[in-house]
Amino acid sequence: MTELRTPWAQHVLIQAALFLMGADLFLASPLLPTISEDFGTTVSATAAMVTVFGLSYAVASPLLGALTEHLPRKKVILAGIVVFVTAEALCAIAPSLGWLLAARAIAGIGGALLSPAMWAYVAETAVPRERGRAIARAAAAYAGGQIVGVPLATFAAAALSWRFAFAAVAFGLVVAGGLIAWRLRSTVPASLTRVRPAAALRSSFALWRVGPFRMIMAGNFFVQAARLGTYAYAGALFTTKFGFDIGVLGLVGMAVGLGSMTGSMVIGPLIDRWVSAGREVAVLSVGWGLLTAVGLAVATTGGTWQLSIAGFVFTSFAGSGFFSAVQVNLTTVMADRRSAALSWSNSVLYIGGGVGTTVLGFTALGSTAFAACAVAFALCAAGFSALLVRKHS
Repeated sequence: MTELRTPWAQHVLIQAALFLMGADLFLASPLLPTISEDFGTTVSATAAMVTVFGLSYAVASPLLGALTEHLPRKKVILAGIVVFVTAEALCAIAPSLGWLLAARAIAGIGGALLSPAMWAYVAETAVPRERGRAIARAAAAYAGGQIVGVPLATFAAAALSWRFAFAAVAFGLVVAGGLIAWRLRSTVPASLTRVRPAAALRSSFALWRVGPFRMIMAGNFFVQAARLGTYAYAGALFTTKFGFDIGVLGLVGMAVGLGSMTGSMVIGPLIDRWVSAGREVAVLSVGWGLLTAVGLAVATTGGTWQLSIAGFVFTSFAGSGFFSAVQVNLTTVMADRRSAALSWSNSVLYIGGGVGTTVLGFTALGSTAFAACAVAFALCAAGFSALLVRKHS
């Protein structure tokens, strides 16, 4: 009997697209001061580009996930790339903040098509004993976009224009999309039977009746509100508190991205060994949530730039570990509805980041209230994970 193997070469193609999406997600933070100055708006108003993207994704993801669940992953991925590239091009030529916000909303729709289909592809094609590593490697590629893409984008923005950053992501996705169209093997759709749109949507929303699913979603929401919401203001924080310029902010993004990648790579083998021993993945989420809270406390209250950067790096390390654990737990618990569940998970991820950004925007940047909100979000994530462990015990 031929032993099943994870198609790692195919996963590299998915990782390339995730790399570029990661670069796009984290572009906003270091570019906020520059974009605000260009359009003559406040940093908090410009930060709405993070919120708009998150809300657009959050609304579109579960709807598109349900409606495309029966389609081959490859077709959905390519459709998402087309929409995302169009949005990035519109960002690059935006003449006003309103235009930019509209383009970010379109990007959210593209991401809602693209991202869940890619995560589902990785989970479906990985053999069970290597699923943790497969998802962690995909998460590491996502973080890699921050490590390489964000510094290059900020350096280019300092020398040329912030618009070049979005144009570069669009070009990269065109190349990645071409390779995926040429080389990626299609998988069998999650459902071989075509269902009516109304029935597909009812089935997708019915997932919220499942208790473990709700707890996983709650933990994911709060950890992203903590992690992404706080990082959205990292650029402004280092500019106002420590006097960093945009070029140096790129190095901050690179350091934080290294933390994310390291967290993803550490958690992958750990999850595989943990699951093989018959233990609950949610236990790992509790630990990562608590570590995220510690990192955020240091990042937001550190009196020196070195301490603050260390806090953000540690936050990204722990937050990535939490995210990878959530994805593995979800694809295992909801195996028969993996695509729809991942669509909701990614929706909650972005809405969590958007809500976190909005809530933190009502506090004074770098204040005690700002730090307390960030830490409280992370503690809530750990709390819901603990409830999930208790439910299964």
